[in-house]
Amino acid sequence: MNKTANTLILLTAVGLGTGAAHVNHPPTSHAPLLRSDAAKKTAFLSLIAGSDQSNAGLNFNGKHGGQSTLTVPLGWTVELHYRNAGAMPHSVVVVDAPSKGMAQKLPLKFSEASAAFTGAHSKNVTGGMGRTVPTEMVSFTANKAGDYLIACGVTGHAIGGQYLKLHVNAQARVATLTEVPVTKL
Repeated sequence: MNKTANTLILLTAVGLGTGAAHVNHPPTSHAPLLRSDAAKKTAFLSLIAGSDQSNAGLNFNGKHGGQSTLTVPLGWTVELHYRNAGAMPHSVVVVDAPSKGMAQKLPLKFSEASAAFTGAHSKNVTGGMGRTVPTEMVSFTANKAGDYLIACGVTGHAIGGQYLKLHVNAQARVATLTEVPVTKL
């Protein structure tokens, strides 16, 4: 194979040149986690609870404690394609982010009523679902600028670090997914 063909294969393998945002993937994933469609004003995020054993399985896509931040433009639709790959039940709910020191201020559990946006939760938020349940699509409109958490609502999971950050920004033009090392919140 020539050098150009090898480069094209490499770029395709890492998700560059496909129109998808590139992020590090859990070890079992070969597809981009985020797809941003500016024409449809929609962000599509693959969200896998308990994807590995990091943080004792309390993670989404192998990240926990706010290691990943999804930024979406104000007014966009967010589609979370959620599934549980872990051994314990998990759920997803988008909630208002507490101010600084959030780990100490997170409630022990969340419910459907905790959702910051209409429809921004999976079924059975408090009890969660097992890994035998098929992928669930959680869809909502990010119609309020600000900072939120994409959290597991099962008792003790969010306070144990099972959350990612969501930033709804009026200046953003596309959805992005960034990853940072864990910091104390």
